[in-house]
Amino acid sequence: MANDSIQRNTRWVQTFDRILEMLNLDADRPVSILQIEDGREVVVVQPNAFTVSRIYATGRPDGMRPHGVDSYYDYFFAKLRTYEEQHGTREGFALESDEWEILFEESFHRYTRYLLFAGIKRWQDVQRDTAANIDVTNLARECAPAEIAWQSYQYKGYMLMMHSIATAELSLQENDNDAALRHIDAGIQQIGEFCGECLREEHGEAENITRERYLSNLIEFRSDLETLDTETADPESDEEDILAELERLLNEDEA
Repeated sequence: MANDSIQRNTRWVQTFDRILEMLNLDADRPVSILQIEDGREVVVVQPNAFTVSRIYATGRPDGMRPHGVDSYYDYFFAKLRTYEEQHGTREGFALESDEWEILFEESFHRYTRYLLFAGIKRWQDVQRDTAANIDVTNLARECAPAEIAWQSYQYKGYMLMMHSIATAELSLQENDNDAALRHIDAGIQQIGEFCGECLREEHGEAENITRERYLSNLIEFRSDLETLDTETADPESDEEDILAELERLLNEDEA
């Protein structure tokens, strides 16, 4: 039996090695995007020589279909729509604490995905995923107990920054600099409002982080748009930074 197990393990490892060889991932090409039979895209990323992960480009990043739908986001927001149709309002809508945790965990994995997509300039995917995470945190803010909602809501400033940048980048791809500026201005205003909420509710640390990092980043992005036209930072440097952050997140996930 032990010998059979070793033979099976050997076949598995040899299969993995052949797959990696076919993907041809290396330091210069750490990401490969594959389309599968059901039409979905799967992103295979190798941030270092020893770590390989696959992320589904749509739905849940792990490709699972809870309750027969694409994600828990879709499942719980369908429940919300049904509730609103029945009651004419979302007031009174509630989820159990473990259901909020499920939504927040999925949002974290969606964050990992849009971090990767930002690195490879798939801005439409970043826009979609940041919008979904903003929906989740706003719903928690409205319908969950404050201590539960804050687990997600404290990161809203970052979500707004990334959503604004993604939307602006899409406008830049259309050579519409004016629209890009408008999106950044809207993001600056929204983050400013979030900072005001944090101060009113005595979340000074979250306000400070949001103002010094995320608001400052958008203001700098706006300045670049004004003074350097469509010139941006070195894309290879951006990708290296984002892949390093992705590697850290993936290693945390495995731990």
